[in-house]
This record gives sequence, C-alpha cells and structure tokens, in this order.
Amino acid sequence: MQDNIKFMDIRFINPFITSIIGLFRTTAGIEMQKGALIKGQGRKLFSGYGVSIGITGQVRGQVLYEFPEIFAQALTEILSNKKRGGYDSEMEFEAMVRSTVNEIGNQASGMAVTKLSQDNINCDITPPVLYYGKEIQAIPKNLETVMVPFQSNIGFISVNIAMDL
Repeated sequence: MQDNIKFMDIRFINPFITSIIGLFRTTAGIEMQKGALIKGQGRKLFSGYGVSIGITGQVRGQVLYEFPEIFAQALTEILSNKKRGGYDSEMEFEAMVRSTVNEIGNQASGMAVTKLSQDNINCDITPPVLYYGKEIQAIPKNLETVMVPFQSNIGFISVNIAMDL
C-alpha cells in the first residue's frame, strides 16, 4: 500500500526536475540550472508557449511547461540543426517551434512518470495541450502549484506542478 502523496512531496516533484535537466542535457546539450521553488495557486501562462499535461493515477494533477518565445525558437534551431531562415516559410518554422515545445513537455512528463513508477507511485499522463499567448489561465486557480524555474545559456523556462488535493 502506497502512502498518500502530499502537496510539495519531493517524491513527486523531483522526477520532473531531473527529467527536465536530463532531457535538455541529452537532446540539446543544454545545462539547466534549477532555481528556488515557488509555491502558489494555479498558473497563468506568462507569455510565450505552454504545454499542459494531466497526471492521473495515484497522484492527480497537472504539469505546465512554460517556454518564452525566444527560448522556444532557439531550442528549435538547436534541435533541428536549422536556423529560422533555413525554413521554407515563417509558418513552417512556427509549426516546428510548436512541435518542439509540445514534444519536450510530453517527453519530460513521460520520463517523470517512469521515475515515479520506479518509486511505486503509479501514474499516467494525458495527451499534451499546447498554449500560445499571454495571461492564459493554464492551471486552475483552485490548485496549489509549485513553480520550478530553470535557467540556461539560451534563457529560462519554468515547470509548474499542480496536484489535486
């Protein structure tokens, strides 16, 4: 029988942190430095891209990966090994940026859920939902949320973890 997972339980948060750090290191050669965790209620997408993924199972909640536009564009150029001007059109580049951001969120969540299962916490993820813009309420205000900021040589991102209590 698994203990109940409490909000801010490090057993739930750490897999998302280590997944982001490992994923960026192995796929793009980018070192991500974790900042201090910030506790809040819900989360509005500040500006840029957001990928929201639901968590189901023993722990229920939502993870929102936030990517400022400039970060998402730079990441896309690195991962595709192609500069923005090398695409046939701006629309093609934009589609690739959206695909890149969506896939990073999906892969990081999949890795985190795998790590959780190794700790006998059984969860699954829902398909990703992509957001673009600013001031979009991506995580409902009624959910307690932990924001984990990350800094790198191409900018910053944040991972917002919310749990249904």
